Amino acid sequence: MTAPSNKRAVVLLAAFAALSATGLAAAQPAELPPSNGLEGLRPLERLAGALRAGRSALDARAAAAPLAGVRRRSVGQAIAGDRPAPDPSAAVFPVSGPAGYGEAGARFGAARAGHSHQGQDVFAPPGTPLVAVRDGVVVETGDDGGRGNYVALYSPLAHQTYVYLHMDEPSRVRPGRRVRAGRRLGGVGCTGSCFGDHLHFEVRRGRGAQGKPIDPLPLLERWRRFS
Repeated sequence: MTAPSNKRAVVLLAAFAALSATGLAAAQPAELPPSNGLEGLRPLERLAGALRAGRSALDARAAAAPLAGVRRRSVGQAIAGDRPAPDPSAAVFPVSGPAGYGEAGARFGAARAGHSHQGQDVFAPPGTPLVAVRDGVVVETGDDGGRGNYVALYSPLAHQTYVYLHMDEPSRVRPGRRVRAGRRLGGVGCTGSCFGDHLHFEVRRGRGAQGKPIDPLPLLERWRRFS
C-alpha cells in the first residue's frame, strides 16, 4: 500500500471512531439531577435509590395515619394488588335495617321498677333481622321471663358478651355455635316484658350473660357509622 493510501486509511479509521463515540454517547440515558445523597451513582442506580426512598416515605405516612378498620399494608402489597385484611376488632350494628334509640327511658341506667335499665333499647319494625356484632360463640339462648326470646354471643377478641332480648322467635343458633359478624341471630320482636317492638341490647364484661353490664350506646354509635 502506498503512503497516500495509508494516510487515507488513518483518516477513515479516525472518522469511524469519532462517529461510534458520538452514537454511544447519544444512546446513554440522560442523567438525573443529583439529590438526596445519590450523587456519584450511575443513572439506573440513582433511579432505584429514589424509588426506594419514595416507597419508604409512603409506608411511613401509612403507618402514621392508618385507615379505621383496615390493617396497614405496604406500598409493595398495594402495587401487587393484595387486598388489605379486615381489622379483627371491626364490628357491625346489631340491627340490619332502619332503627332508632327511643327516648330517655330506653337508655342504659334509666330507672325501672326496682332496678336500673341494663341495656340500650333499639327500636325497629317487627321481624327486622338481628345480626352478630362480632365473630364469636353463642353461649346462651332461652325464652324465659322478662327477657323473652334471647341469645347471648361471646367475643373472645373483645372479651365481652352481647345479649339480644325480646326477639320475635327463639334463635335458631344453639349454644356452642361459632358465628361470624353479620350472621343472622333472630328478628326484632316484643316477647317477654316488653312494650313495643324493639331490641334490648346489652354488653357485659367477660364470658356469659351475668357479667357486669356497661353502656352499649357508645359502641352502637361507633358500629353504626362503619356498618
